[in-house]
Parts: sequence; structure tokens; C-alpha cells
Amino acid sequence: MPKQTNKEKVLTALLSSPSIAGASRTSGLSEETIYRYLKDTEFKTEYTSARRRIFEQNIFKLQLLHTGAVDTLERNLNCEIPSVEVRAAQIIIESNRRDFELFDVLSRLEVLESEYEHSIKIEENGNRNYQKRF
Repeated sequence: MPKQTNKEKVLTALLSSPSIAGASRTSGLSEETIYRYLKDTEFKTEYTSARRRIFEQNIFKLQLLHTGAVDTLERNLNCEIPSVEVRAAQIIIESNRRDFELFDVLSRLEVLESEYEHSIKIEENGNRNYQKRF
């Protein structure tokens, strides 16, 4: 197995440590070195991409568990233990409220993106028409 470069050590340490100090201890490199790497655009892009991949993998795992969690909540709605039924109902209501809010924000964002793209096209067409006159 090839020897890890310092950048690879820092990347691995950052992904597995909750802090720069922890990443420094794990990688054996100074905090200053880690901060210097984080200022490097290429390294920062690689780090962000790796974090996103880990996040997406965790989201996928949660999605696999979602059906079982919903089944558990549904079962607990009618378990004849009032405190458990109330808590299950609260979780369902809170989850639906958050989902609705997220859906609303995403819908608004889609409208804004569409309007922005439309305005860019209008601007580009206007610039072409203006240039044709001269």
C-alpha cells in the first residue's frame, strides 16, 4: 500500500475528527498546516466533495430505516399506552410540519431559479439585439 501524502493524512483526519485540533493529533501535522490546506481551493473542493459523499451515504442509510420507523410510529399510535401514543402523534405532526415547510421552501426556490434563468435569457437576447444594431 502506497504511503499517504500529508494532504491525504489531513483529509482523512478532517473527515474522522470533530475538530482541527483532533485532526492535527490524528494526522500528526500541525493545526497551522491543516488551516493552510483548508485555504487551498483544490484541497477545499476535495474535502467538501468527500464530506458530501459521506453525508449522502448516511442519508441513504436513514432512508432505508425510514419505513421501519414509520411502521413503529403507526404501531405506537394504537398501543393503548397514552403517553406513548401522544409522543408518537407529536413526532408525526412535527415531522409533517417540517416536511411541509421544506416542500414550501423548495417550491419557492424552484420558482426563483426559473425566474432567474428566464431573466438571464431575456438579458442575453437583449444584448444580442443591441449588438446587431451597431
